[in-house]
Amino acid sequence: MKKQSYIVIGLSVFGQHIVRALSHTSVELLVIDRDARKLEEFANFALNSICADAAEPDVLNQLGVSGFDGAVVAIEHNLESSVLITMQLKELGVPNVIVKAASEIEGRVLRRVGADKVIQPDREMGIRIANQIAGGKYFEAIELPQDYDIIDFAVPSDWFDHTIRELGIRANFEVTVIGIRRDDALFVNPSPDFMLESGDIAVLLGSRDQLNGLLDPAGDIGPSIPATAPSGFSSGAV
Repeated sequence: MKKQSYIVIGLSVFGQHIVRALSHTSVELLVIDRDARKLEEFANFALNSICADAAEPDVLNQLGVSGFDGAVVAIEHNLESSVLITMQLKELGVPNVIVKAASEIEGRVLRRVGADKVIQPDREMGIRIANQIAGGKYFEAIELPQDYDIIDFAVPSDWFDHTIRELGIRANFEVTVIGIRRDDALFVNPSPDFMLESGDIAVLLGSRDQLNGLLDPAGDIGPSIPATAPSGFSSGAV
């Protein structure tokens, strides 16, 4: 089996951890950074290293990066460079480009210019720690399409004592119930026969337009059950 080959661009703290971890695997590694001193420090962790500014035109092309299986762009505090490098990597045919972002806004920009995966290390580590503290009663970070979200939604009173099946939430509101928070418990992927109660928080997945449609202008009261479909308004869509 052919060994995987990856480029790590930028020896930020995040990039350094990536290089150290990959050095213990069979992945062939090329490290690129503008700082020669950093490259010297990591000479033992990568077979190949190049001192260069990967954002400069033609640098990546001259290095023949099109033959690599993927790249990690770990530039610190420089969105412009991350964008330019990501665009060049995709134009050169690198199939799997993973890019570090400092914020959700940066992440959206990077996805638009071709990043296959965007990582927000602080956010994702925060969620992992929250999971450990809460005993797994928190959703792990997942990557969603740009116009989709996951929200916590306070179940409105006219949903009380109805099952998800009876409400036909997916059919009537075009969102999916992926969890129910009740007191200190979290019910993941509840069944269609799950009965909603006062105080429940529904964890909903859907497009932003559909999720916004569930909220009134105040943003805190849910919609009424559609009058056209009382007590069993769908044939089972949830």
